[in-house]
Amino acid sequence: MYEPIRAKSVHTMAGTDSDFPHRSREEELDIQLAGHLAALLAVTDELRALTPSSADLDTAAERLAEQVARLRGGRAPLRAAVSAGRTADQAPAL
Repeated sequence: MYEPIRAKSVHTMAGTDSDFPHRSREEELDIQLAGHLAALLAVTDELRALTPSSADLDTAAERLAEQVARLRGGRAPLRAAVSAGRTADQAPAL
């Protein structure tokens, strides 16, 4: 009547071990938060390029970089170099 099932079911039962490791919800949220903070850091660095004498932006950028590094297990985020000679007219549109 019916052909026997030859492959493993795609529906797994709860409590069974899978073939690959899964991350916890907390780890997934940490990864997502690190990505959002890295994007915010990139924008902060762009703003620092437009206003190089802003100590508040420098402090905020350093704090963001510390948090991204903490969430990524100590790996520091890649950052753009701040160019001091750039003006608002020469800056690319965000």
